[in-house]
Amino acid sequence: MRWRWLLPVAALTAMFHFLPGGSTLDNALLDFASRHPLRRSLPPGGSAIVLIDDNTLKALGQEGYGMRWPFPRGAFAGLIAALDRAGASRIILDFTFFEQSDAAEQDLLLAGTAAAVPSVVLAATVKQDPVFWDEAFRTRFTQYFSTQRLGRVELNADPDGVVRHYHVPDSLAAVAFLPPAGQPGGILRWYGGLTQLKDGGSVPVLPAARFIVRGIDILKRVTDSAPELAPDSIARALAAEPALTGKVFDAVRGRTVFVGANASGTFDVKQLSVSKNVEPGILVHWTAWANLKEHSFIAEIPRWVALVVGLLVAGLVGIFGRHYRSLVAPGAAAAGLATLCLAGAYAAHSAGWYFPSATPVAASAFALLGVAVESFLVEQQRKREIQAIFGSYVAPEVVDLLVHDPSAVRLGGERRELTILFSDLAGFTDLSEKLPPDKLLPIINLYLQEVSDCLLANGAYIDKYIGDAVMAVFGAPQPLPDQVWAACEGALAAQRVLDRLNPRFQQDYGCRLRMRIGINTGTVIVGNLGSERKKNYTVLGDAVNLASRLEAANKQFGTGILLGETTARRAQGRFATRPLTRLAVKGKTEAVEVHELVGIAGGLAADRQAFLSAYNDGYAALITRRFSEAAAAFERARKIVPDDVMARAWHEESTAYVLQPPPPDWQPLLKLTSK
Repeated sequence: MRWRWLLPVAALTAMFHFLPGGSTLDNALLDFASRHPLRRSLPPGGSAIVLIDDNTLKALGQEGYGMRWPFPRGAFAGLIAALDRAGASRIILDFTFFEQSDAAEQDLLLAGTAAAVPSVVLAATVKQDPVFWDEAFRTRFTQYFSTQRLGRVELNADPDGVVRHYHVPDSLAAVAFLPPAGQPGGILRWYGGLTQLKDGGSVPVLPAARFIVRGIDILKRVTDSAPELAPDSIARALAAEPALTGKVFDAVRGRTVFVGANASGTFDVKQLSVSKNVEPGILVHWTAWANLKEHSFIAEIPRWVALVVGLLVAGLVGIFGRHYRSLVAPGAAAAGLATLCLAGAYAAHSAGWYFPSATPVAASAFALLGVAVESFLVEQQRKREIQAIFGSYVAPEVVDLLVHDPSAVRLGGERRELTILFSDLAGFTDLSEKLPPDKLLPIINLYLQEVSDCLLANGAYIDKYIGDAVMAVFGAPQPLPDQVWAACEGALAAQRVLDRLNPRFQQDYGCRLRMRIGINTGTVIVGNLGSERKKNYTVLGDAVNLASRLEAANKQFGTGILLGETTARRAQGRFATRPLTRLAVKGKTEAVEVHELVGIAGGLAADRQAFLSAYNDGYAALITRRFSEAAAAFERARKIVPDDVMARAWHEESTAYVLQPPPPDWQPLLKLTSK
């Protein structure tokens, strides 16, 4: 295998690594290792799971109870009371109580009972706590909230909907410990699904029905003793109740009990990597608790390591391909390395490390493909031809055009309507005289880099740099929908980035930069200009010249971005602009109306919007010879922005025209005598 073949193999490997397919295969391998671990871990002792399952719904739906899901809050209060009297050391409830109950006494009963049992932890989210444990309640009974009583229950599933990771801080699993566990979390080490836990026997998995039934009986006596349902009264009444005994109740004594739902219609199920079927959400929190207790979260090796290993695997396969003409040796190497990566990742999972092995396996296949495909030589020849052409061009857009159409290298051009942008630094000559080259060049290079990035991000083709000036084209070589919008977006972005850079320039070099931009849309000649030895893909025409003149005209108007008439008309609606005057540039007999690009329509500050509205009213009145209205409108504009050059100029002319109107053929006009 020739070494140059490794470059496309590396590209394919990187593409596979970063595209969703790589992560999907990694997740599939992780799920397999989770369901079939090399060494199955036994769950830690000291816990139990109590579920509101289908049997619970059936039992409590019978005559005498008549409950339907969701149960009344009193049923949950009874569940807490029974678990407390059965001797549970911690009671972790994965139920969210975010809405008021239809019966206020039900909320009071659950609030008081849950607060009175200090081992209870309730579910919460970042945005909301249980509705009955509001700030007023916690302030009133502050003695019951000296420890953390709420745990977050949000579970962030992967894009395929499967829960594999757990974020520990402030979670339900963390608060199940006293004090709350401080580990960051990671990939969950599973001890099995619900069926495996039931079959294992070390973790009791119990229906909630008997606890709720006995708890309701307990609460009847408790509420008789504490009718006001205050936590302190309920606590005293519960303490007076005898302990519950029996096989079911003995199973939770001294254990941390996780309570959740697993019945049809409760909708608290999750897709987990440990099982092909959905599992109750409480199983995730219990598994995280077990991981915390055993310090057994699986550490995730960064995915970039897998990319590095994949590239090394590709290189090793390439070595075999270089030294052996037959495919047998590189094929055996690819298969062996892929098997080694898979087996190593599988063993590492049981040891507590997750290595995403899909990329190295794919890299071995890509490397073998590079050895096998003889037609790759044809592609290499084509690349060499493109490399020869590349010496005549500097823009990647042009290279892309040549790759798809090599005939485009011929000298010549075509007429197209494009948008041209010129930008330049104001006062650059003075700046170059003040700063030595070792300080000037970093400023200009950074400025050109940032401005070019803004333009390129909006689809521009950078035609050339002329000192500190930039010439960019929108709509070539490839057509660009909404090229005017893209040019305006790029110009505004360039201004914003210069505003961001100026504090840095001021601090490091003692200067601040200002930029002038001219944008014009029109029909131009676009194509290859030059000789057979040296070519330049560029644009020519009056529209290009006008864009350059507009950039320079900013100095006279005191503006930052000027638009030609066609550009301004197409920018209306999306961008806020204002007409300045009709401009007659040197070398042109016909004047064009010039506009300033102010910003995004609807995104201006209130004072700027008020100024723009007053100015535009004044200009509209001016060109229709309503000079008194124009003078008043421009006066309003000047009060908002006193130093605006054009508002001041038109205010003075309008005031003069009120006393002595101009000739009937008058129009607002400014002549530029220089470029």
